[in-house]
Amino acid sequence: MASYRLVASVLILLTSCLGQDIGGVDSRVAPLLVMNVLREAHVSGSLEYWGRCGPGVWEPDVPKVRTLPDYSGSPREVLQRMFADDRKMRVTQEPAGIIRMVETDVPNDLLDVKITHISFRAHAPSNVANGANSALIIILSAPEVKAFMKAHNIGPPADTWPAPSNSGSGRRAYGELNDVTVAQALDYVLQIFPGIWIYQNCTSEEGGREVRFNFY
Repeated sequence: MASYRLVASVLILLTSCLGQDIGGVDSRVAPLLVMNVLREAHVSGSLEYWGRCGPGVWEPDVPKVRTLPDYSGSPREVLQRMFADDRKMRVTQEPAGIIRMVETDVPNDLLDVKITHISFRAHAPSNVANGANSALIIILSAPEVKAFMKAHNIGPPADTWPAPSNSGSGRRAYGELNDVTVAQALDYVLQIFPGIWIYQNCTSEEGGREVRFNFY
């Protein structure tokens, strides 16, 4: 409970500095509050939502979350209360335990793209990929994903993304996947790196569509 209070205090300070015109909250803190709930329940999750992007902006614009006086209840119930200010957010829990936090109007077309084959041995001298976000780059670099994004004018291209910053604390993605969707591949990485994957959709300055992915 002390960890909730600490993160909540920082969240209040940061959101007060963001201004009333900002649609989300500081991405350095809000995911930590969500992660606390998932960690207490020993489950992982995914977050799909509309945010705002801009040139050179790679940190997610995370939806607003509430700090709660009481975090009792199932993780699904707690997270739904935390996202109470986002009327489109729906929180569900699958039989396997994973928590889905999804805004009802988020397009899942990219998540449903089928990938024929993924090898996490690619681009890694030691036959494995370091960190969850290194594995993410391999997933998004699949030919089917790149072709879909190009055909539907979804940016930015995966090969323009910055190099992943996390090393996975020595842990590495491993194995190969066949005939999986993007979402299934992301869930597979969560089995190795428990936490949360984020799928943010944005409207670009030109009126097009952009997406951002990340692992916490």
